[in-house]
Amino acid sequence: MNFDINKYANEKGLILTEKALRLLNNHNYKQIIETLTKENKTFVKPEDILKIKEITKNKKEYKKNFYILDKYDITNKKFSQGSVEDFQKLFLEKYKTLSEIIKTRPNFDHITISQAKREIKNKTVDVIGMVYDKRFSKNGNLVLTIDDPTDTIKLVLMNKDEKEFLTQKEILLDNVIGFKCNVLSKDMLIVNEILYPDIPFSIKKNTLETDVYLAVIGDIHVGSKNFREKEFSKFIDWLNLKIESDIEIAKQIKYLIIAGDIVDGIGVYPAQFDELFITDIYKQYELLEEYLLKIRKDIEVFIISGNHDAVRLSDPQPAISQDYLKRLYEKENFHILGSPSWAVIENYKVLMYHGASFHGIYAEIKNATMNKPDTAMKEILIRRDLMPQYGLRQTFVPIEKNFLTINEVPDIFITGDVHHHAYSKYKNTHLICASCWQTMTHYQKEIGHVPTLSKVLLLNLKTEKLIIKDFLEE
Repeated sequence: MNFDINKYANEKGLILTEKALRLLNNHNYKQIIETLTKENKTFVKPEDILKIKEITKNKKEYKKNFYILDKYDITNKKFSQGSVEDFQKLFLEKYKTLSEIIKTRPNFDHITISQAKREIKNKTVDVIGMVYDKRFSKNGNLVLTIDDPTDTIKLVLMNKDEKEFLTQKEILLDNVIGFKCNVLSKDMLIVNEILYPDIPFSIKKNTLETDVYLAVIGDIHVGSKNFREKEFSKFIDWLNLKIESDIEIAKQIKYLIIAGDIVDGIGVYPAQFDELFITDIYKQYELLEEYLLKIRKDIEVFIISGNHDAVRLSDPQPAISQDYLKRLYEKENFHILGSPSWAVIENYKVLMYHGASFHGIYAEIKNATMNKPDTAMKEILIRRDLMPQYGLRQTFVPIEKNFLTINEVPDIFITGDVHHHAYSKYKNTHLICASCWQTMTHYQKEIGHVPTLSKVLLLNLKTEKLIIKDFLEE
């Protein structure tokens, strides 16, 4: 053992005295030598080691702190019959939730649309409505039809300022928005200002005393011929401290979030069969389990559903069934969740959503692009709604409760789906979109979208700094 310790110390440029060597053992020598290396020591005496041992002894032992917000869990919730009444309840709940947020804005004196229609010409009125129709007048002004539970009315947004009008043109159908207006006639208002539900800017008080990392990955696509097996295995080995590179960071990873599409699925898109390495959905999940079960047990792993997984395509998506992930369900450190889902991790509220509805944002909003998915995430937070426009690119199921409005303010918002990683902050909320582990598909070639591969996004929950660990091998 002394030979191994001396050899390790010499590799780090340290020379140990005989008494110093006696204070080291198999359990502590690597950590102590790493610390001494950072202190630029060359000759190591016993007192140097005793000092480090004392500091380590006085450090508080880290205990994980997390829980899942069950009230937002979609799994096993009752389904509707898909009737008109069910859809009406879905939209009414959306209106009620988002309008209550807008009503809290200062200097906003809300009245209903039916009340506004009784006011005299030029009177100032503040209304909240869901956008029902959108068109442009002959003069180039934007004309909206909005409704609330009491009535319907038309709004005119004048094309005065080019930059401001661009933002107004990006109002989406089904958005719930506040409008400060003047009455033009019984059935029409002139808009002076628009107010989205938006999230407030808040300052988070950090209580962590030690570095703890949250790792984010997604879109693994096990079963595809394009799955990057070599890089993914390397990532698992790194998590398990088998690779020396950035090993101190790997040790501090206590949470891993996988943002959906863990397998490639079957029949998800035309001609997919030709791109599959494994054509049995159960065997795809079995192989996925083989990889994930290797992850060391002190890491809490959260897995949400994606559009390639064996769940319904429509949002909100329930958790992947135990039928497909029997072994993972048996492990205490694995948490199989629906999309969207919420968890509180080290006092950070974390919203996890795969991201299928964002395609409607990419289609309608100029500055939101697939190679910058955080731009779409920002637009979602401004609208406080994961169902920004019903049925444009993603379908939604009306169930007993609307799980798609963003009722609380997330500290961390995590998505995947577009196979392109991104990170930014919006009003102090961390926006993290996962990289993928699948090379370019035929569909991506057709639309000219280049994925970013085999990157792990790591958020330090103590410092709130994000780093990217790249496992891509050319």
